[in-house]
Amino acid sequence: MHLKSSLLPICLAILLVGCVREPGQFRITLPYSPTTGAAAAAPRPIVAVRAPAVNEREIGRDRADWIGRQRDNFGRTVLEVLSDQPVDQVVARAFSDGLRQRGLLASEDAQAPYVLTVTIHQFNGGRYGRSEATAEFSVALSERATGREVWRDRHRSHNIRGEVFNFDGEAAMAQQIRDVALLSMNQAVDALLDKDQLRALLRV
Repeated sequence: MHLKSSLLPICLAILLVGCVREPGQFRITLPYSPTTGAAAAAPRPIVAVRAPAVNEREIGRDRADWIGRQRDNFGRTVLEVLSDQPVDQVVARAFSDGLRQRGLLASEDAQAPYVLTVTIHQFNGGRYGRSEATAEFSVALSERATGREVWRDRHRSHNIRGEVFNFDGEAAMAQQIRDVALLSMNQAVDALLDKDQLRALLRV
């Protein structure tokens, strides 16, 4: 009897380990689209974006394409959401597209009088009862000819969506994480590119 009772915890542990599966993976695209109606009063294609962005994020820094994860009721990861391209390239492209939207992106990088350097401090999302994501970037504008920094700023965008906790399949779960991560990224990009000090400096 004593032997049976001592074996019971071991058997239960084996059963639990057997029930745990490796999390699935789902790749997403993160294209920029404006969250504001900002546009340049008169196009001035004078800024180039240094690519890729500088990746200083603590969560996901060791995995270039990592965006977030879906967790189950026990907090275990059941799905990983990954970008189709490295995040530092995705964010740099978002700023390029944002500048293009405002008529500020130089057609030839080598001829642009200004260079924008982007640093990623945080960009990740997840879903555990609700979907949420954070994008925090800083930017520095420098003169190409002299290398002198003329402007710097930082912005953090955080969004939460309170969907009912459920497991609708990998595609649906990944889509919810993607939507809130994309919104956070685009809001942060727009907030920085529409700063009054930057627009005054570039005379737009």
